[in-house]
Amino acid sequence: MPTPSQSSSDSPTGEKPGARAGASPRTRQAANLGSPRNWAFGILLMASLWVFRMPLRTLLHYALWEDNPYDKYSYTLAIPLVSLAMVWFERSKILARVQYGFGAGVILLLAGLILKGFAGRDLPLLGADNALSAQIFALVLCWLGAFLLGYGTGAFRAGAFPLLFLLLTVPMPDWLLDKPVTAVQYGSAEVCSWVFALGGVPVLRTGLEFILANTAIEVAKECSGIHSTLAIFIISFVAGHLFLSTATKRVVLVLLALPIVCVTNGLRIAGLTLLAEYVSPSFLYGRLHREGGLGFFLLALALLFAILRLLRGGQRPETFGVKPSATGNQVTSTHPEK
Repeated sequence: MPTPSQSSSDSPTGEKPGARAGASPRTRQAANLGSPRNWAFGILLMASLWVFRMPLRTLLHYALWEDNPYDKYSYTLAIPLVSLAMVWFERSKILARVQYGFGAGVILLLAGLILKGFAGRDLPLLGADNALSAQIFALVLCWLGAFLLGYGTGAFRAGAFPLLFLLLTVPMPDWLLDKPVTAVQYGSAEVCSWVFALGGVPVLRTGLEFILANTAIEVAKECSGIHSTLAIFIISFVAGHLFLSTATKRVVLVLLALPIVCVTNGLRIAGLTLLAEYVSPSFLYGRLHREGGLGFFLLALALLFAILRLLRGGQRPETFGVKPSATGNQVTSTHPEK
């Protein structure tokens, strides 16, 4: 009869002493960074970076090149890092059951390579923006295929959010990005109008144009704060996944991101306009106009997390990675034990 001092090979479960209960040998192997499974996944990732080096170079150039029509892609560089961080924090849940998924993995890998070839061949037909979006989408398909091949569909389902979050790496084409930008544009104009009305400021409004006694402004697309809008949306996605327990609450948080951006952006436009009207016209072109957006972005963050706190009001107390068990008497950590 086995004793506690015997090796893990004599144990009915095959677990080593001190191993986490319920962890299979394949799970422990996947958690080891030096395992063949992880090496294979890493090699596929490196190969994808080489195959897609040209569209990646273009995306990197656009993201880092300021004051150009493509600087709206700057957020794309952060998406893979955020996704990797979420996978790392949730690795014990994601790697609870791993197996090789050759079928689904190979299909996605082939789909990504075929799409890349199509987008590269028909670049004049698609246009530069759409071709870049198609090629980066193909790259994300290859990443997802590599994960499926190495870890299987069970691990993919467990890590669906951080893995599918990678799709935000794909640059949004203008035809898709114009809709939220236009919504923020008109929402900001409404907030701006309310501010003028509350302050008793005499103003003539025609659509998106506001004419004061000495100042005339138009809430153009450049005033819609595309960078802060995208950042707030992305943060609402991540915060909802990490801190809210139901899909309904997560959807509510994401939907409220748009009004939040409209309020803060409208306050910014109204404030600059009033300063230009009653202090100096230079406020419409000066440093406060160019760099003052950070303060309103922080205000938007504060409003977002205030709403997050309200949505969490009905949830049971929990900390990140530790949730109450079904019985309510024990807690189960989603992080590996140290």
